[in-house]
Amino acid sequence: MDKLWKIISYRQDKNQNFIEQLLAERGIKSQQEKEIYLNPKLEYLSDPFLLPDMKKAVERIKKAAANKEKILVYGDYDVDGITSTAVLYRFFKKAFGIEIDYFLPDRIEDGYGLNIQALEKISAAEVDLIITVDCGITAFEEAEYLKAEDIDLIITDHHTPSEKKPAAEAVINHHLVQEDDYFAAEIAGVGTAFKLAQALNLKIVRQMVKELLPIVALGTVADIAPLKNENRILVKNGLELIGQDKVLGLKTLIAELKLDKNNITAGQIGYIIAPPLNAAGRIHDAEEALRLLISEDEAELKEIAKKLIKINKKRQQEEEKIYQSVEEKILNIDLESERAIILADKDWHSGIIGIVASRLLEKYNLPVILFAVDQENNTAKGSARSISALNIYQALKYCSSEVLNFGGHTAAAGLSIDINRISKFKKLFSHYLNQNLSQEDFLKQEKIDINLEVSELNKALINQLDKFRPYGIANPAPKFLFQNLKSRGCYQMGKEDKHLKIYLENNIQAVAFNFGDQAERIAASNFDLIGQAEINRWRGKENLQLKVNDYRSVNDISTALVFEKDNYSIYDYRNTADKKNNLKKLLFNKVIKKAAVYVSSKKEKEVLKEKYPEHYFFSSELNTKSNFSHLIFYSLPFSLAQFHDLLAEFKNNIPEQPSRLILLFSEADIKFNQKIISYLNKKELAANNENQLDFKGSVRYNKLSRRMENFMTFKNLVFKENLFDLISNVSNFKEDKNES
Repeated sequence: MDKLWKIISYRQDKNQNFIEQLLAERGIKSQQEKEIYLNPKLEYLSDPFLLPDMKKAVERIKKAAANKEKILVYGDYDVDGITSTAVLYRFFKKAFGIEIDYFLPDRIEDGYGLNIQALEKISAAEVDLIITVDCGITAFEEAEYLKAEDIDLIITDHHTPSEKKPAAEAVINHHLVQEDDYFAAEIAGVGTAFKLAQALNLKIVRQMVKELLPIVALGTVADIAPLKNENRILVKNGLELIGQDKVLGLKTLIAELKLDKNNITAGQIGYIIAPPLNAAGRIHDAEEALRLLISEDEAELKEIAKKLIKINKKRQQEEEKIYQSVEEKILNIDLESERAIILADKDWHSGIIGIVASRLLEKYNLPVILFAVDQENNTAKGSARSISALNIYQALKYCSSEVLNFGGHTAAAGLSIDINRISKFKKLFSHYLNQNLSQEDFLKQEKIDINLEVSELNKALINQLDKFRPYGIANPAPKFLFQNLKSRGCYQMGKEDKHLKIYLENNIQAVAFNFGDQAERIAASNFDLIGQAEINRWRGKENLQLKVNDYRSVNDISTALVFEKDNYSIYDYRNTADKKNNLKKLLFNKVIKKAAVYVSSKKEKEVLKEKYPEHYFFSSELNTKSNFSHLIFYSLPFSLAQFHDLLAEFKNNIPEQPSRLILLFSEADIKFNQKIISYLNKKELAANNENQLDFKGSVRYNKLSRRMENFMTFKNLVFKENLFDLISNVSNFKEDKNES
């Protein structure tokens, strides 16, 4: 197997309300949760004073404003830091009638966050109060410096804090909230700045929502914050308000990018609108991007928008250059054994390697760490991106003895290192991977929400799904599994025929980007596909459409459909053609180190044992203590009790890991099992008749008669399309005392 399709819910009844299931998957279960999710009004935003130190911050800022003290906002050079600065700049102008000073560090000269060199310049400018946004939570040395300089510091940040806080007047960070299920638990830096504005003057914030929320939405999406709870409300309302044109610079940039301001999506922010703003901080001056969000001069804004787009094109060219350079280096890496891409080069730009790392992650599905080397200082700045099975922050923490500093999240992180330690770092990182990940963790995975029939697709359904927008991290577009489809026409399209258009039943079209080379395979056989349902609007016409995420030919075992629940993972290969050949393919697959294979026929078991001596084959009890990676049911068990007992033995073998089960049997096995059960029953009946027992009236006869009944019940369960029911029955199994 090369890929896993992990399905979250399965429905066998078309009358089942799958919208409710989609909500439940996202943790939306109570009526109140459903109301907030489907109708995310601003009134549902959390109380800003739930954040510790908020009251202190408000008192100090109001005092500074009343005394006309000099206030400076210290931001960051990415979109989250830029938008955070813009929110407070606009708010202070309206709420207090003052234009606050601001400082955005240079990525190359200053690096991320507060630094003494920059603070020395700020101190010379006689600043009284510094408010950080999107940074500062670990600025211990810098906080002490400001204290000595008699400059007050308020920190607003969303990054993970250390065990202690910096010595500031107030530290505002959602991680410091002790309340369980805190609604604003994952706000970005710009969300934290917005909460500060709410606390300072809620009435003014309500008057300013049309100019503040589009900026908050921009920063939240650009920082890849989870689009749930508070973030979902901020982003959904912010997107809807963009078309009101209260942020003139945003209107100008959107026009220059030739987008429809009234239908801006989170995806367009992430892939089209944010990149020009980010490019300024990556390879130019972040202040250009900030000016776009705070200036009201139309001529200046048009010039800035054009300039940012031009800078972004330059960034894209540099990105492609670095990408090709990395690809050349990858040719010399044994990815099979390394299981990570860790590379360094003096010609790579530190502001761009993160984007390249993301592209490489998408292509190779391996952890990626790229270092931009600074030969003058003998150091390197690194950007890390990770697969879903690996918490990259924890991996870097394990390797912390070899790095100068690091920080980040589960999926992405930044670090710096002495270039002489890169080799040791790689060995330590590799050791962590070997200790914590299995080969299977490196397979590409697609998550599926639920299965649907093509015949169920209609505009009303898609309109219901639109209520789930905006889509993003923690709230992805629902993905559906469509099974056993047949193409009614398939042709290549786009530049170099890279894409496909597939015609399905009910006049439904499917668009498969980058699947152009699969046209013949799709046209030749039945297939399953994962797709997102949408309405394609083109030249005034609306058509139902599926956007294809992935596909597989029926009987192709390179992609496994996986049902996961209660620490069981069941890989569904039931009823595939030629199970002997499929068993061979699986046993030679690198993912399966050593399999325990259930084979009911003793004769066939002996043949397979001889053919595949590195694996374990058994017909009755699984009574070995070998460390198996998978349990394969080549044959169909005779009852739920037997199936349960075999799983229990397997689970005892590797109790700390999920039980990975592969179902390879087919409905052709049913007749064999029925034949065996009938044979055993007849044999026992004959033996007891010789003893002249009234067999029909005996307890033994009842047990014999239940053998077939139990098998037929198990057969109906194990061949249901919905394997979650099988897992539930195994998890809740209680042995029937009458079962033989």
